[in-house]
Amino acid sequence: MPVRPAPRLPDAGREPLGVVRRARYGLGMTERSRDGRLIVRMFPDHAGTVLWSGGAVDLDDARLSPRLRDDLRAWDAFHRSRLDPDLPSHAPEDEHEFVVTGGALAGRVADELGRGVEVHLIVEGRRVVSSAEPPTNPRAAKALHVRAERQAEEARAVTERLGGGRWYAYNPASGDRFTPDRPAAGGTSDSVRPERS
Repeated sequence: MPVRPAPRLPDAGREPLGVVRRARYGLGMTERSRDGRLIVRMFPDHAGTVLWSGGAVDLDDARLSPRLRDDLRAWDAFHRSRLDPDLPSHAPEDEHEFVVTGGALAGRVADELGRGVEVHLIVEGRRVVSSAEPPTNPRAAKALHVRAERQAEEARAVTERLGGGRWYAYNPASGDRFTPDRPAAGGTSDSVRPERS
C-alpha cells in the first residue's frame, strides 16, 4: 500500500527555528503522570542544570529556594568532577554518597513543588519522589506549572497549524514507516504496522 509523504510544514521557511524544531521533534512538551501530576526529571550533566520538564529548566527560573539551588548545583558539579580525566577518581563511598544525596535533593525538590508534581530522579535507574502536601515553595510550583501550560499551548498551536499532525517512526534503511494508529493485519488498534514508503 503506498503511503503519502509526510505533510510539509506550511511556513517552514518563515517559522522561527524553535517552532519548527518543536513540531518535528516534540521538544518543549511537558509530561504528566497518570494522575495528572507534572513530571520533573532530575539528573546531572545536562544543559547546565539538573532539572528537566519539557526542556532544560534553569534553576533560577524555577524559583527554587536559594539553598536548594546551591545544593543542586553542587551535586551537579560533583558529578562533572567524576567525569574529568585530569582529576583523581572518586572512592566508591563517594559514588554511594552521590546517589544518596541525589535522593535527598529529589525529596527537597518534591517538597518545594508540592503534591502536583512528581520528581523522577534518574541516577542508577529511576526513582519517583512526590509529596502529598501543598508546596513549601508556592512560587516555584507556580513557575513550573505556568511553564508547563505555556508549553502545552505552544504544542496545541503547532498541532493546529500542521492540521492535527500524525505520529510515526521511519526507518531510513528499510524505508518502513511505523504508525501506531493503524492496526496490523489481524492485530488490534495498539499494534504497529510497517508500511513501505
